[in-house]
Amino acid sequence: MLNSIQTLRALAAWVVVFHHYMQLVHNFQLTDPVSVSMQRYGAIGVDLFFVISGFVIYLSATGKKISPATFVRHRLARIAPAYWMFTCITAVTLIFLPGSVPLTLYEPVFLLKSLFFIPAQNPSEIGFYPLMTVGWTLNYEMVFYAVFLGSLFSPEKFRVPTIILGIFLLYKVLPRLGGDFVFYHNPIVFEFTFGIIIAYAYQRNLVQRIPLAPALIMAVAALGVIIHYGQTVHSPWKSGLPCAAILLAALSQERFFSRIELINKLGDWSYSTYLCHVLVMSYMIKIQQALNLSHLTTLAMILGLIAAISALSFNLIEKPISRRVKIREKRACAVPTSSPQ
Repeated sequence: MLNSIQTLRALAAWVVVFHHYMQLVHNFQLTDPVSVSMQRYGAIGVDLFFVISGFVIYLSATGKKISPATFVRHRLARIAPAYWMFTCITAVTLIFLPGSVPLTLYEPVFLLKSLFFIPAQNPSEIGFYPLMTVGWTLNYEMVFYAVFLGSLFSPEKFRVPTIILGIFLLYKVLPRLGGDFVFYHNPIVFEFTFGIIIAYAYQRNLVQRIPLAPALIMAVAALGVIIHYGQTVHSPWKSGLPCAAILLAALSQERFFSRIELINKLGDWSYSTYLCHVLVMSYMIKIQQALNLSHLTTLAMILGLIAAISALSFNLIEKPISRRVKIREKRACAVPTSSPQ
């Protein structure tokens, strides 16, 4: 994985962590500049994740001999197991400690819909959020994979327009079916296309030709746009395009992103960090109240636990399962077919 991508993945995950820390622990009441910045802009990590996802998925499956079935297996192995694990932990927590995880409720059918990435109204009446509320982004991620899967059946030269058309139809047509399908009428889905367009340019060495000065101007301008629009609302224009500009600027200056082991690990762990952080905070809020811990001690414990759980999840769940799927496919491809006698 590119060092610039690892850095941005780590950044995206941890700004979301701090945003939710301000929300769940402090109810957005802190007024110091850093806290206010996280309250207003921390959620933009989601937009950055979506743009990065479009970039990574396009590069991972383009210019290579990858079948639709292989794509599905790789994506499910990468995304589903950790999500299922943390969703089940959330469900068990809600069953035995009702109300301990904020803004969500347990209900058996709703749990099944959450596990299978089916959008549904949360019983807590907060909207289309699965049992583990941060999973709302994965419902968009999975439908993006479905669109990308469809593009694999088209000639590679038509893949980019096919994906863009598929996402447009997803946004425009699917919600007309009514019911919970209105979930997909959210322009945030177009942020995946920004990453795909950048990946298309990257494959043709267009991104790598951007000099340092324009890249810096691009990144500073993107930050200026984000600040100008204020509170992050996951708009592809107010948030997605600035994140795309930041990704473009970072990729163009990959040579300045040296491999730093901690950053690389945080990038690897970023998906699990995103999945586990609300659960960790929910438990720590209860512990803080029971033991009367200071906010500084609570914050230190939250950050340490999130990092530790993320590392365990990546090394014990994400990485081994993904590796096992790839090994099985290599073995299957290596088995010679018997010729008729």
